[in-house]
Amino acid sequence: MKRRVLGFSGRFRDRPLVYIHNDEEGEPLVDGSSLGIVLAGAGEGEIKEDLLGIIVPEVPEIGPGDFLRFSDGVILKQRHETGTKGSFCVVSKGFLSVSSLFCPWTALGVGILTVSDKGSRGERRDTSGPALEKSVPSIGGFPAKTGIVPDEAERISEMIREWIASGLDIILVTGGTGISPRDVTPEAVRSLGGKEIPGIGEYMRWKTSFDNERSILSRSVAVACSGTIVVTLPGSERGAVQCFNSIAPVLRHAVEIVTGRSGDCAGSHR
Repeated sequence: MKRRVLGFSGRFRDRPLVYIHNDEEGEPLVDGSSLGIVLAGAGEGEIKEDLLGIIVPEVPEIGPGDFLRFSDGVILKQRHETGTKGSFCVVSKGFLSVSSLFCPWTALGVGILTVSDKGSRGERRDTSGPALEKSVPSIGGFPAKTGIVPDEAERISEMIREWIASGLDIILVTGGTGISPRDVTPEAVRSLGGKEIPGIGEYMRWKTSFDNERSILSRSVAVACSGTIVVTLPGSERGAVQCFNSIAPVLRHAVEIVTGRSGDCAGSHR
C-alpha cells in the first residue's frame, strides 16, 4: 500500500523538499547536515533537533533490514540498531519532497554466485560478485549468500539447488553465459526445471547492446524455480552490473508473483 509524505520536522518544517545523502562514513546527511532519520506519524509530537522526522499519515510496520522506497527515487533501510543516528540509513540518495509517495519493501534474500575456473582456484580476483553485492540494495535486497564455483554444470546446479532450498528470493549467477566451450551456466540453470522467463534474457541483451554490440553473444537466461528467481549475468563486472540494473525494476515484482506476496506495492518499483 502506497503512502504519502506530509512534511518534515524541525527546521525543515517549511521546506517542500530536502536532499538526503551520506557522508564519507556512510552516515545520513540532510542538506549537508549530519542528522538521523526517522518516520513520524502526523500529530505524534515534537522530534529531537538532531533528527529529521519524515511526517506520514501512519507509520507502517517494518522490521530491521527492511526498506522504504520513495517515488522520488530515495531508498532508506531500517537499521538493526537505532539510537542517536535515527532509524534509517540511506541506500539511494536524492531529493525527497512533500507529497512523495512511498511504500515499505520487505527485504529480499539474494544469493550471488560467481562462475569462474580461475576465480575458483584463487588465480583471479572476483570483482563481479562484490559489485552485485553493492547493487542489490537498490531493489530492497541484501546479499544473503555468496560463492564461487568453476565452469562445471554439475557444480553450478548443485550450488543453486542448495540455495533455492535455503529459501532465497533471488539468485544472481555471474559468468559462463558466453559461447566458449567452457560456458555452461545457461545449461546448468535450465537443468533446474521451473519456468523459464525468456523476456529477462532478451531484454538484457537488447538494453545493453546499445552500449556494447557484443552483448548479443550472451546466452543469459532466467527461471522461476520453487519460489526463487534465478538470473544469469555476464562474467565481467561492467556487464553484470549493467544487465542487473536493466532488469532491476521488475525483479521485486517477479518475486512477488512466484511467492504470492501482495504487500510490497507490486508493480511500482521504479
